[in-house]
Amino acid sequence: MLNVARGYVRFMERLAGVVGWFAMFLIYVMIAVLLIDVFSDKVFGVVQNWTLESAQFTLAAFYFLAGPKTLSDESHVRLDLLYSRLGVRGRAIIDSITIWLVIFYLSIMLWGGISSLMYSWRTTQRLPSLWGPQLAPIKLLMVVCLALMILQCLAIFLRDVLRLRAEETP
Repeated sequence: MLNVARGYVRFMERLAGVVGWFAMFLIYVMIAVLLIDVFSDKVFGVVQNWTLESAQFTLAAFYFLAGPKTLSDESHVRLDLLYSRLGVRGRAIIDSITIWLVIFYLSIMLWGGISSLMYSWRTTQRLPSLWGPQLAPIKLLMVVCLALMILQCLAIFLRDVLRLRAEETP
């Protein structure tokens, strides 16, 4: 059973790394889209309808995809007035309890995200703008990333349980 837990934690850490590595390049995509917008407007005098919303969708995809990597690296914001003073075992105890609050919150967001995605698919929901892109693709990405974050939270819980059992961190 411990080998299964270690394997799951390693798999999720690698998956979060790959997804985070991909997300890293979305910033360059967003910069390129915004540069196209500026050059098109200032150099050629042509205003593009798609660039601003594409940049916004790219930024949204970036922070959705960066979520699992942020959890994996423990680089998220944490109020650690007392946490930083605890040892490895104390932190593992606190994390193994509080991670379930995060899973609860993400589960409610996932439930709402699935509901919103289903609505977007049924109604072919579009943004009310000149370009009018469909919203289903970004909502699908949000749902997938929320599911990945829940799976990463389970890996964090297992990692903390392994620490509490004085096992070597996977």
